[in-house]
Amino acid sequence: MAFNVGPDGATYLVVALKPLDYQTEQPGWAGFAKTVPEAPQQYRVVALSGSQTVLDVLIEGERFNIHDVQPLPNELLLVCARSHYKGPDDFEKNGRVYTREGRYAREILLGDGIQSVQATSSGVIWTSYFDEGVFGNYGWQSPVGAAGLVAWDSAGNKLYEFEPRDGLDSICDCYALNVESDEDVWLYYYTDFPLVRLRHRAIASVWTMPLDGCGAFAVTAEHSLFRGGYRDQDTYHLFSLGLGGKPELLATLELQDQNGGKLVAGRVVGRGDAIHLVSEGILYRVDVQAALAG
Repeated sequence: MAFNVGPDGATYLVVALKPLDYQTEQPGWAGFAKTVPEAPQQYRVVALSGSQTVLDVLIEGERFNIHDVQPLPNELLLVCARSHYKGPDDFEKNGRVYTREGRYAREILLGDGIQSVQATSSGVIWTSYFDEGVFGNYGWQSPVGAAGLVAWDSAGNKLYEFEPRDGLDSICDCYALNVESDEDVWLYYYTDFPLVRLRHRAIASVWTMPLDGCGAFAVTAEHSLFRGGYRDQDTYHLFSLGLGGKPELLATLELQDQNGGKLVAGRVVGRGDAIHLVSEGILYRVDVQAALAG
């Protein structure tokens, strides 16, 4: 139900152990995400570092449907991407914090319409939002994620909200987030799809990317590797970032799976200098240096 990468590069997976109750179906309408199932769910959270299992914990009695996961110092954060607002003192706190032994610790509000979550090694939680989280739905007239990108402490206090400057547009939908470290955070968002680097929570650099609709990217100081776009989600684009905000396309790549065919990923996360993928139950990782080498 969730696939993400922690600040140490470990891969985190959340598996539901009971029948799913994640969607509400309405006749004549599409399905809608359900925040709370009819019965509490049981989850298994597994973290892998290479081929080594570094965490394997059972979460019992969780009353929210879980879509994302991140490690915090000595804790685990499970996240439901949606949150209903019913009144000033009546809203769903969709950040679910547990000990590393699986004991419930507390709940925090992270807002509705969460696109992705990445935490730093010091426990700062970064949440990005898709359009419903920015403009409001599920009862939110003043959405928590109106800025499109927010940083929190582990107690749920806001530390930062994105503010565009120097000709940048506001975030309408944050397509991709990459929290490289406590100091450096990168984002890529609709409508103009700039690549923005935050340094100490301030805009440090901006590049005008010649790609739209990408869902994940990896970065180093001088290069970036973007996955996909509106026209082909499983093609990869390697750029030299250079100076002046004008990236140079170095190569367009197609990854191969273990059988030599085109790698088609079901889940993708960009974190630091690598893109992590799941395809047919197999984990893959490609980093910028590997792309440069080949």
